[in-house]
Amino acid sequence: MAISGVLDRLSSTLPTLANSEARIARWILENPHQLVDLTVKDLAQLTGSSQAAVIRLCKSIQVPGYQALKVAIVADIAREDPPAGNRFVEIDPAASLSRSIQSLRRNAIMAINRTLNDVREHDIEELVTRIQKARWIVPYGIGASAVVVKDFQQKLWRLGLPIFFSEDFHVMATIVGQLSDQDVFFAVSYSGETAEVLELAQLARSKGASVAALTRFDRKNPLARMADLPFYVYAYEASPRIGAGSSLIASLVALNVLLLALANAFADDAQSKLSDSLQAVLTHRRPPRVTGEN
Repeated sequence: MAISGVLDRLSSTLPTLANSEARIARWILENPHQLVDLTVKDLAQLTGSSQAAVIRLCKSIQVPGYQALKVAIVADIAREDPPAGNRFVEIDPAASLSRSIQSLRRNAIMAINRTLNDVREHDIEELVTRIQKARWIVPYGIGASAVVVKDFQQKLWRLGLPIFFSEDFHVMATIVGQLSDQDVFFAVSYSGETAEVLELAQLARSKGASVAALTRFDRKNPLARMADLPFYVYAYEASPRIGAGSSLIASLVALNVLLLALANAFADDAQSKLSDSLQAVLTHRRPPRVTGEN
């Protein structure tokens, strides 16, 4: 699958890059259309850097080479995005409700599209294989990330898979401390810097468990660096903000990609498990009204 979301990777990684790489990244972000016709030597000269710095930048954003970088950026600029300066703002008393709704819609759709564009099918398939063999699947996140984890837990329960999650850190530490190389730990943290999540991920690694992570793309993201299989979320969050918005939505969508892959991997049992789940709660559904009933 072709690499995509490279402009987003450059933007999110920019603050952490070395000076020479940052100059190259900044130039590309400001002149993406011009990159297509440039050689590595041309780009190095234009940015006052070296060809080696261009190659290092490719590695920093996990692109295999300069040619792949150009192809990916062509794909990125072909997509329709709102103007870069038109940033979503949650708290703006001067904006009409209609304008705020349109801005919210655009921001959410952008986050979903960018996240799905960067889905790496090979990594999803690898995680599905590990989950199929797992004795236990143990996800963890706190705050808004706990919302994502709860949704994931509820859906894996419906597929009959052995998943455990508690919001109590001490309970989770007890469980993670008993994991082995037969288990999968799934860390969810958009920032990738939540201390409790990092501590449990490190504990899971020490026990030999597979560690997957759902987090933002950043070459210095500690959670992404710790994970065997990192999956990335691309979102722009307003500041100040009411709470997690586009990152929460995009994270839910990203996990639904994994859920679709899992449902198809367990296709022989999935239909019956889902049917059993539905039947179990049917008695708590309000029966339909009879026509003509007062």
